[in-house]
Amino acid sequence: MNTEKDEIFIQTKGIGFTFLLDKIMKHNLISPAFLAFSNFEQKQMYSLPDNNIRDVNTKPAYDNLQPFLPEYADSINFNNVFHYVGKKVGRCKDNKLRICKVFMLAFEYEGYTFSFPFLLDKSLDKPAILGRESLNHITKTVMKHKAET
Repeated sequence: MNTEKDEIFIQTKGIGFTFLLDKIMKHNLISPAFLAFSNFEQKQMYSLPDNNIRDVNTKPAYDNLQPFLPEYADSINFNNVFHYVGKKVGRCKDNKLRICKVFMLAFEYEGYTFSFPFLLDKSLDKPAILGRESLNHITKTVMKHKAET
């Protein structure tokens, strides 16, 4: 892993996301939009009720509020990805200390599964930021495997 990069590509349930790397930040941060994408603890927002019958549109317009087909979105189960673990005081991206909700996030990188706590940062305009502690752990794990092979 090249630690000179400023981002890392991770996978969660087969979907790829780019997280920023920030060696200055101690904690990992996650945006509310990333949690909303997975509809944490809720039924997928793209689902239709069983009794909702619609006409077939042969030329559907692109709906940016519904970027995935409902069948695809409903097939993704994020239940084992996020776990709410409590609250913690942390420094957000806008450099303010706040009491934040903390979620454990499980993801894959270079064939390894990692799970780290992420502070919910409402000021964050990116999906997530990996701080130096998690980045160091990922680097050691990947580099150790490359040295063994």
